[in-house]
Amino acid sequence: MIQFVIGAAAGYVIGTKAGRKRYRQLKKGAETVINSPVTRQVVISTRKAVANKLDPQPRMREVKNLRKDSRTDGQTVLEHDED
Repeated sequence: MIQFVIGAAAGYVIGTKAGRKRYRQLKKGAETVINSPVTRQVVISTRKAVANKLDPQPRMREVKNLRKDSRTDGQTVLEHDED
């Protein structure tokens, strides 16, 4: 929430000083950067790096095995959880 307020205030100040045309140029440039695939990939990799530093144990979730056979009877099957 605070990031939104700071961004809105900065946009207002820049927009009033430079005029509406320049404000629209800045807004379009910021939206392009925010919505780019490179930025998204950087955000995802940064989040994963921080998560691994905070909790290095991988998150696992239980997979339901509908087929019952002698190999998996009574065992829990886990797979990596992509959160």
